[in-house]
Amino acid sequence: MRAFRETGFEELLTAFLGRSSILPPPDPGGQREFLEEYLRAGAPEFPFLYRACLLALRALSLIMKGRPFSRLEEREREDFLNRLLSSRYPLLRGTALLAGMPLYMSYYRRPEVSVPLGFDPQALRDEADLRVVTRDRSLPPREEGKP
Repeated sequence: MRAFRETGFEELLTAFLGRSSILPPPDPGGQREFLEEYLRAGAPEFPFLYRACLLALRALSLIMKGRPFSRLEEREREDFLNRLLSSRYPLLRGTALLAGMPLYMSYYRRPEVSVPLGFDPQALRDEADLRVVTRDRSLPPREEGKP
């Protein structure tokens, strides 16, 4: 999808995700692939809406900061996004939230990011396999070695 091939994608990732001394940096290539698949698999209206949010971010940057988003300093980008996300106007908040949501999902789904934060999907799957999935809470846990 064109939305993620445009220049400025790395700046968008850094602005939303920031930099951490503990967590690995964003992976633009891997995240771009995930996001493109995410947009293809979702509702048909979502790619258009997402592109509209990215365009709105660029326009709002020009209006509010006087410069294109890609030309803002890193700190200015973060301040700009924080201002939008904390706005009392739902349209401004929603624009920034919708633009960032897939970026957050693509980053925090990575095991090298989620495990240090205390979320280990594989451990959760292994634990779930030990139990019978049912609405009847009176059943005991699944015995070892039995399906």
